[in-house]
Amino acid sequence: MKERLLRTLLIAFFCCSFISVFAQKFGGGITFGGVSSQVAGDRHSGFKKAGVTGGFYVNLEIGNHSLLQMELTFMQKGSRYNMSDDAVVSDDENPPYLLRLSYISLPLIYQYQMKRFMFEGGLNVDFLVGHYEEISFEENTLDDWRFINFATVFGIRYFITERVSVGLRTINSINSIRKHAVEGNVKRYSNKYGAFNDVLQFSVFYTL
Repeated sequence: MKERLLRTLLIAFFCCSFISVFAQKFGGGITFGGVSSQVAGDRHSGFKKAGVTGGFYVNLEIGNHSLLQMELTFMQKGSRYNMSDDAVVSDDENPPYLLRLSYISLPLIYQYQMKRFMFEGGLNVDFLVGHYEEISFEENTLDDWRFINFATVFGIRYFITERVSVGLRTINSINSIRKHAVEGNVKRYSNKYGAFNDVLQFSVFYTL
């Protein structure tokens, strides 16, 4: 776990250095917000796991209405299932469950602006920096989580002022977040079974 955290910190340091070198040519700012997430393939449906996100971004205008934006953010994802959610008695087939996954995220996003609205689409790379899994109120210490995860990003932003905007995004894993398939996993983009992060993200963006 310490080696994984060190690798992630080195990657973040490199990205921060890269951004700072070109910051004078790029626009940029800070972002923060909340997320609601689920894991497709864990037998629990619904965006019931809340989390936070925050970081900073730089962007470059590549056309009259087009920009490329790169971000460096911290994001919490995961899954949650409580017996009270369905008001039924839990059994061995569907026990109480909690999964917390913490990532350093590096999205690269194409943006198209139309007056106060901006439409977004791109790819995201997640580096796992922390995880916690609990089944039937007992911690599962098995480390079966991939260090790197790729995801698609689609969203829309609305500019309240010239500097302040709010955005809603959907972020969906391309590859499985688990190293090995387990019961209940599903297929996505390939013939292999796996588990996949699905996230709804609401953020505030402030241009510096």
